[in-house]
Amino acid sequence: MPTILKGALVLPDRILNGTITVVDGRIARIEEGFSDRDGGETFDFRGKYLLPGLIEVHGHMREPGLEYKEDIAHGTRAGLAGGYTTILDMPNTRPPTTTAGRVDEQIQRYATRSYCDFAINMGVSREEIDELRVVDPDKITGVKIFAAGHQSAPTTIPRLSDLARIFAILGERGLMAIVHAENQELIDYFLHHYRDIAGRHDPAAWGEVRNLSVVLTSVLEMISLAKYFGVKLYLLHLSTPEEFAAVDFGRRIGVEVYGEVTTAHLAFSSADYARYGNLINIAPALRSPEAQDQLWQLLRAGKIDTVVTDHAPHTLAEKQKASVWEVASGMPGLQEAIPVLVSNWIKRFGRETLEEGLIRIAQVTSGNIARIFGFEQKGALAVGKDADIVVIDTERTWTVRKEDLYTKNQWSVYEGLELSGRPLATFLRGQLVYHKGQIIGEARGQLLKRRAA
Repeated sequence: MPTILKGALVLPDRILNGTITVVDGRIARIEEGFSDRDGGETFDFRGKYLLPGLIEVHGHMREPGLEYKEDIAHGTRAGLAGGYTTILDMPNTRPPTTTAGRVDEQIQRYATRSYCDFAINMGVSREEIDELRVVDPDKITGVKIFAAGHQSAPTTIPRLSDLARIFAILGERGLMAIVHAENQELIDYFLHHYRDIAGRHDPAAWGEVRNLSVVLTSVLEMISLAKYFGVKLYLLHLSTPEEFAAVDFGRRIGVEVYGEVTTAHLAFSSADYARYGNLINIAPALRSPEAQDQLWQLLRAGKIDTVVTDHAPHTLAEKQKASVWEVASGMPGLQEAIPVLVSNWIKRFGRETLEEGLIRIAQVTSGNIARIFGFEQKGALAVGKDADIVVIDTERTWTVRKEDLYTKNQWSVYEGLELSGRPLATFLRGQLVYHKGQIIGEARGQLLKRRAA
């Protein structure tokens, strides 16, 4: 039997008061107006907006090895509650997903425990670069590369000669490079200056060390390698307008390169350290209010490809260290993402531009990601696509409470804030899986396969 959904449909190019008919998990028909057709279960969401299910490129579910922070079951339930119907797993687990065998093991973990559909971002370490020659390309989205981190971390690849080896293999095998682009040598230089000489331990010192030169140098290095070796390049969590200018430069010299920004970089600036301290410590660092304003302008103008949360849970104890150099970098954020984007869009551009904003939000959180990663069955309210749908209410506010959160540690830097646009319902392949704060049913996530729509 078909499933019928009615509401304000956020299509790729317009918003339509209409009706969606779902058959066998896919969108079979989209009609203008509210059809009275009988013959199936009907969900009447008139007065609410229906967007395509969101896709999270940065799924730090922390399993295996770090389940005290998060796990697949908790994290993907948080995803559904935030309107995310697809999670791309990140490989910095313990052990990291840096071998073909561990890729298979991670697929099996998700297959039995994930509430969202999923795909696997493979990692790479210095000692296991040759694993990239044997992994099945159909089992991974691409290869996550940490150009910076901690020098002793096995998944950090700070040397350009090692990166060139990796890019050479990616080019030969047609694999995408998914890069955390910061220059480790510059980080070490500035760390010595600000921590060891100046004695800085305050939250803002993090941004002084991981400054514009650190990110822009690395982004240009990655673009250069992608150009030489013919590699498709996806640059993670860009935080400055200069990096997006570098992306534009890369395209002009023939590189297929994409850039994302995180909800955290859009929601917070360096001025917010005074209120939140190390709770908002992330890498790359938060930028000035002026740079943040420019990111919002780039987003509105369609110059940013994707927006993600970089959902990276840690315990509160790991976030509340006195010294910034001891703090775990990252924060949870799946459930708050749409409300953060909607609320900040309204604040910056006015409620009269809300529908313009919803179209852009659907594009950068779903449509563009599906296209870039080759999952064309996802990403839009369109006939033939999977019926992944999130319903949001922009008229009511949500005061964020830890009791509402499904992430394992149940804390949020947004706690206590009033946000608009909280998801009311989420459908995964036509099945209602979240409604009014409650997860419905058991884990039913499936491994995504690349295919044409």
